[in-house]
Amino acid sequence: MDTKTLLAFLLALPASTDTELANNSALKQLCNKLELLNRKSEITPKDWENIQGKLAAILESNAPLNQLYQERKAQLEGVEITSDLLPTLAELEAAKPANRKLGKLGYHPGEPPGDWDFKNNEITNIVTVVLSNEQPAKTSQTLLQKLIDLLKKQK
Repeated sequence: MDTKTLLAFLLALPASTDTELANNSALKQLCNKLELLNRKSEITPKDWENIQGKLAAILESNAPLNQLYQERKAQLEGVEITSDLLPTLAELEAAKPANRKLGKLGYHPGEPPGDWDFKNNEITNIVTVVLSNEQPAKTSQTLLQKLIDLLKKQK
């Protein structure tokens, strides 16, 4: 599983209602799993497999979300995800729910932006913040607006 899979999922969320997402137990399980992974120093292939399974369960239960996810995933194929397309540490901290402790968020000192682990950490951070928020669809749209704008230009 690559980080574009998770980004495609986040980009599909704004098509759903926040109420619908807030009551989705599979979404909460995915968020909990990502919170645990966020505390680990390395994400293993088995961890990614587990995340993929939880993501598949969410998409199977919501056909419109799945369709939009597939479209977003195809759009991301030719896009290089760089740090300037992702939210900054300040934006993540601002979107983080006040009532939840999410562990250390943000850019890990000493890791260059092009590093694979850096991207895993940052995408995991973004997904964790979005899914733990009371309005995941709105939060996703706000945090990923730069990427959304880029994808609109490519059409």
